[in-house]
Amino acid sequence: MFKKITSVLGTITLICFSFYYTDSAIDLIKKTDPIMKQIIEYSNDYGNTSTDSILINNNIIPGTKGTIVDIEESYNKMKRLGKFDKSLIVFEEVLPNLSISNNYDNYIISGNDTNRVSLVFTIKNSSYLEEILAILNKKNVMATFFIESNMFENSTDIIKTILTYGHDVELLDNTYEISTIKKYNSIKKTIANDTFSYCYTTTKNEELLNNCKKEKMHTIIPTIITGNYPYSDIKNSLNNGAIISFENNQNTVRELSSIINYIGQKGKKITILEKLLEE
Repeated sequence: MFKKITSVLGTITLICFSFYYTDSAIDLIKKTDPIMKQIIEYSNDYGNTSTDSILINNNIIPGTKGTIVDIEESYNKMKRLGKFDKSLIVFEEVLPNLSISNNYDNYIISGNDTNRVSLVFTIKNSSYLEEILAILNKKNVMATFFIESNMFENSTDIIKTILTYGHDVELLDNTYEISTIKKYNSIKKTIANDTFSYCYTTTKNEELLNNCKKEKMHTIIPTIITGNYPYSDIKNSLNNGAIISFENNQNTVRELSSIINYIGQKGKKITILEKLLEE
């Protein structure tokens, strides 16, 4: 019996060693293959084109994704051809070393330095909402609406209308208690088969930040918070990546169309918050 066990163990060990040796031999052959050498040399020259997020005093601005050479996939393609061919290089996306993807500890204050900006609306009631949606629709502009919790509970038809136009909907709350987030997340899940991604605040609030962090939501502080004269506020402060915040009031309705025109004249594209903050 002991001899049989020893024999089986020896066979298993031999098989494992055989697999290991075979894999090692294949790796060695690949490394010495002129095609592989050229791919590795190309990848070293190409490098990683991602840029890190900018982190300053608990504020963060997203970086940008980059690309690196997928050496194995490139090799597999070229091996079938039998020679190195630059056009067959395969690239894969990589996140920045410092990324917002899993960083919920800091306040996002703008998008990265591109020609995009985002309009966000804080909605506490239905006043002027129809007019705002009509302007955005006429201008073919998508926005992000932060809607107060009582409206989520009592005005689901309004939320459905906003979503139908192609806009995004997030929760607006003073503290973002975890129980509150979970409650209204379930409502959004029912309405839109989606959950919240962002918390909104105009001032730093550690309790709020921690609550949102626990629910894996990013906390934003707008770059520009408009007041009684939104057009002037934006004209004086507009920059790349700006998150521009409006209330649903007559000032916004009065100047929103002109604001959208002005942003376009400055060569900037308006997009929803999720797109603006993509790396």
